[in-house]
Amino acid sequence: MLLRFTVENFMSFKERVELSLIPSKVRRHPRHVIKAETPKGISALKAAVIYGANASGKSNLIKAMSHVQQMINEGSRSGRKIAFYPYKLSEECLTTPSRFEFELKLGEHQYAYGFSSDSNEIKEEWLYRMDKVKDELIFKRTAGQYDEFEFGKLPFDNKEDELFLDFTAKGTPDNRLFLNECKERNINKTLSYLTDIVDVSHWFEHSLTIIFPDSKYTGLEMEMQNNHKSNETFSRLLNSFDTGISDLRLQEVDFNSELVGIPADVKQKISEELEENTNLLLAVPRSIRYQFCKEATGEIKAYKLMTAHINAVGKETLFELNQESDGTQRLLDIAPGLLEIFAQDRTYIIDEIDRSLHPDITTSIFKAFLNNTNPIKSQLIVTTHETNLLNQDLVRKDELWFVQKNSQGESSLYSLEEYQTRFDKDIRRGYLAGRFGGIPLLTEFDNLSWLNTNG
Repeated sequence: MLLRFTVENFMSFKERVELSLIPSKVRRHPRHVIKAETPKGISALKAAVIYGANASGKSNLIKAMSHVQQMINEGSRSGRKIAFYPYKLSEECLTTPSRFEFELKLGEHQYAYGFSSDSNEIKEEWLYRMDKVKDELIFKRTAGQYDEFEFGKLPFDNKEDELFLDFTAKGTPDNRLFLNECKERNINKTLSYLTDIVDVSHWFEHSLTIIFPDSKYTGLEMEMQNNHKSNETFSRLLNSFDTGISDLRLQEVDFNSELVGIPADVKQKISEELEENTNLLLAVPRSIRYQFCKEATGEIKAYKLMTAHINAVGKETLFELNQESDGTQRLLDIAPGLLEIFAQDRTYIIDEIDRSLHPDITTSIFKAFLNNTNPIKSQLIVTTHETNLLNQDLVRKDELWFVQKNSQGESSLYSLEEYQTRFDKDIRRGYLAGRFGGIPLLTEFDNLSWLNTNG
């Protein structure tokens, strides 16, 4: 679970800002709090809703989280520059490293992992185990002529394992995170008993899911093929949102004659490089998605994802995905993750959750998630313009956040908890009136006479 995220000198965030999911003293909605299991443990909130005007920096906050995840999971190629997005409206920031830190709760332990970097090298990287009393070092890395690594008291089984980790540290390139190097060298498997490093790396790879407005969920076809029950659940969820979809289908099409939008050279490459008994997913323009499978005989089977509707006489009719509304296509991309957070411990982040969705659907998603009584330690974090969520009967004050950009193009982040607002106050009306910031200032839009000027 996510406890805190801080970022500094990244895109529109010049100064350090903090998104916290540690609950305040708010007493309303106690079910929204995932309680600590031990006296030294830290509780966490189930949700965060982030508001702000267009171009205020909401998406930049999510991009910062995604940047860290990509650096850990994918890394930087040897000799390549590190992706570096400093605050550009300050010359000083152009030569100052960006800084990121995640505070996580994994099992019974809490961790602080972070790093700072510019386009050339990782300046610092650290991992601490922490509780309410003290922080315990796991590792710390400092850049220099040769990177210096300091390790805490790790429970090595033998001297060889200790030397292996030390060798991995010394072999980590300047432009690559140590966590990524551990993954590349199979430290996470070979020294799996070093649970602090393994668990943190695993969270970024398997428990954190980030969905942007243009993200496409590409695992649905695989799930449909391998798990019929999962397909039934997903179809039922889509139907509950009044999409009219009764089911999803993988319709077989002829690889040689029925593929739309795939050039001949791409088909040739698929034929040559697809290995036997493996699958390949491919999205093409017009929202068409194909799955390819090469059988042991060498024949390639092609399938196209379709939606099923029931017509007036009770007969099933198949539709192309691009024949569905934008809202239904958006649900196809976010719904699989929504099912996951009801069944597994996940942190699910959606940028612009309300894009193409009816307000009632967005509200229903939150009601269902926040009122869920299953002992699942999942979190839902979203950015949105949907003001129906600004309701203290639905969410807590400490779950509501605002992003505001000043005249210098610098974004700030703050919680509704910073305002003295009674629980019975209409915060939606206050937000629209500009009391909490995070709304556009349309100073010249009130009077458009300037559009009629010549020259």
